[in-house]
Amino acid sequence: MNTRTTRPGFSFLRACAVAASVALAVAGSTLAQQEQSQTQWEREHGIQHEKRLLDNKFVAVERITFPPNNEGFGYARVSEPARIVFLRFRAAEQDATVSGDWRFEKVSFFSREAGRVIVPPSAGAFRLVNIYLSDQPERARFADDAVKLDPKHNEVLLENSRVRVVRIHFAPGESGPMVDKRPRVIIVLTDSHATVTLPDGHSEVRDAKAGTVYFGNAGRQATNNIGTTPLENVVVELKSK
Repeated sequence: MNTRTTRPGFSFLRACAVAASVALAVAGSTLAQQEQSQTQWEREHGIQHEKRLLDNKFVAVERITFPPNNEGFGYARVSEPARIVFLRFRAAEQDATVSGDWRFEKVSFFSREAGRVIVPPSAGAFRLVNIYLSDQPERARFADDAVKLDPKHNEVLLENSRVRVVRIHFAPGESGPMVDKRPRVIIVLTDSHATVTLPDGHSEVRDAKAGTVYFGNAGRQATNNIGTTPLENVVVELKSK
């Protein structure tokens, strides 16, 4: 059965199998029936599915929290959506809930070409932040690359023709040079207190809470961690056409 939605990114749990054994739809069922069945299944298994954390012409983002003693996760369909960035977080404690302590674990990329993404069954809770790729941004200035100019604070985790995933980390008091930024999804890993300086010399204070997900437009900036704790983000940069 090939069911499509207007935004194929949000067919995620209709398009996946937990423990590779749960059928999310049956032949002849309607999309509404599939959604109702999936929502009921999620409630019964303690899965918390937050859709549309972010939704624009470039990306759609959702977050799914799997409880302890979950049955694992496997991507079941290879027809749509074509490209997804999976960011996986592991609970620090076995009984962690949505408000628990979540630690970034790994990033994976799913496409028709790259194959499936599998999370095996585990006694621990885990969370997925899923970023579905749509349109690519127009080409913009990207001469001063933070990865090249400031490798101390920028670590590449994954790169392909569509995205580059970078882990950003500034210790308290550390700052970086003025660099070019691509359009990007920013996943905040730690509570942070920083200033961002723009090319005209104007500085803005930017505070963020761990777990926040937001979108940044292309531009130039320099970052300074003025807080007393490390600043850590995972940034999914969108490559241009």
